[in-house]
Amino acid sequence: MRNHWIAAAAALALLGGCNTAEQPAAGQQAAAPGIAEGTTITGSVTLRDPMPLGEGAKLDVKLVDVAEPAIPVAEKAFDVSGAPPYSFSLDFDRSKVSLGRTYVVNALLIDGPRRFVPALNSPVLTQGAGTSVEIVLNTEATPAEKLADECTKLESHIGGMKTVNGTYTTDDSSVGWDAFAQGGTVRYVRVNTDFDSGGHTSANYAYQDGKPMCAKQPGGVKARWNAGWGEDGALLFSRASGGGELDEAAAQELREAAMKALAMAQAKVDAGRKK
Repeated sequence: MRNHWIAAAAALALLGGCNTAEQPAAGQQAAAPGIAEGTTITGSVTLRDPMPLGEGAKLDVKLVDVAEPAIPVAEKAFDVSGAPPYSFSLDFDRSKVSLGRTYVVNALLIDGPRRFVPALNSPVLTQGAGTSVEIVLNTEATPAEKLADECTKLESHIGGMKTVNGTYTTDDSSVGWDAFAQGGTVRYVRVNTDFDSGGHTSANYAYQDGKPMCAKQPGGVKARWNAGWGEDGALLFSRASGGGELDEAAAQELREAAMKALAMAQAKVDAGRKK
């Protein structure tokens, strides 16, 4: 009986020794990933909404520390043309990369006034990331598109604004107008003109801070904006109603008409506030 007990104890000791050899020592952990090998990052850039690029389009690629994105570790610009994907390679100095930091590749594609920006971050080098990335860029609205959209949104909210209106005549026409004010400031004016010889025209104007933003002629909520101006008064876009662009003189005429309508409407709003 004693011999059986000794044999069993020996067998358990042997098994225990085998298990101990297969287990890591107490407190031992798997080694953390290091900095990826190499001194070059390679990648490709595609567009979520493919579109033709104009001549002179530029792709700017930067390797940045996410904690200090304003100071690139490496940067390079490329001329791009044709259809995506656009391939790139970016050399970097390994001495500027620290194991405990997080790095990403930022890509910016500029095609005239249009920008394409990353949909997601593209990590590289540390935290188990490698040296190759595939970057997808989203289309960003141009300043002109943003302005036209802002004017259209304003137009859709004039129903909740204070309204003033008036009429006047010229040597060859009768003019009626109505304006919409917010906080005592005119934001939108509609002008309708009937000519004595027959015929009719209309124009709609949108404003911000006492300056014309957009104008369209013929007016109406279904019409496209014909012209739009930035805060500095610079023309951001011009579209002829029949297609193409307005010439400089026509765009300037629209702006002057917008200023005249604003002065007339704002005077009536101010007079009403003084009563």
